[in-house]
Amino acid sequence: MPFDPEPAVPAPSPSAINVPAVVLAVIAILIAVHLGLWFLGEDWQVWSLYALSFIPVRFGGGEPVAFPEGAQYWSFLTYALLHGDAMHLGSNSIWLLIFSTPLARRWGTSRYLLLLVLSAIAGAAAVLFAHWGKFLIVVGASASVSAVLAAAIPIICGPDYRFRGNEKLDHTLLRVLSFQELLVNSRALAFAILFLAMTFFTGATQMATGTAFLEERSIAWEAHLAGFIVGLVLFYLLDRPKVPPATFV
Repeated sequence: MPFDPEPAVPAPSPSAINVPAVVLAVIAILIAVHLGLWFLGEDWQVWSLYALSFIPVRFGGGEPVAFPEGAQYWSFLTYALLHGDAMHLGSNSIWLLIFSTPLARRWGTSRYLLLLVLSAIAGAAAVLFAHWGKFLIVVGASASVSAVLAAAIPIICGPDYRFRGNEKLDHTLLRVLSFQELLVNSRALAFAILFLAMTFFTGATQMATGTAFLEERSIAWEAHLAGFIVGLVLFYLLDRPKVPPATFV
């Protein structure tokens, strides 16, 4: 007769480094870009802001003289490769490391990277909507970080997840919170409320984050919020857990 399988099936023995390779690769790229620009000097830093950062005025509604070439649509994504200083880069890298790990273990490379790309685009779109026609330099992977955090909540707050030894579990078989369960789960709500409180507080107070190699720095809270929403929505759209085979005795 069939019986319910164990809630989580052990995965193969973990390697010495338990962080998925795609997560390490993303963080390595962010660090390499930042260090490369730092070594190349101020001229290249200024060029990177001009060529790669997201600037709302480029897309209309403002004075076009400063940017005669018009919109640069690649900047919806490339702005996420830049960081203002080591603290900005370090904080984003740490949060990526923490929250990307369970998500990448469950999803693998393709869906994880798709989440990063779509959330970065959504973050830039939110800034464009909120600051249409304004000269504002936006850099940083914070929208993608917010998306990864949101997408990780149903996993790390699920009934099978353990904060110690979870690398020994097959994350594709873990039971995660359904959206209805997430709305009444105290840990999930605490994560979400804390994130939203920090987002609105920093947006209201304009706390320094190290934006764009510039002295005047502020947090693009709109990008954070958009990334969080997109991350949560995409988790439930893209998550396809494995169904363990029934066992007969």
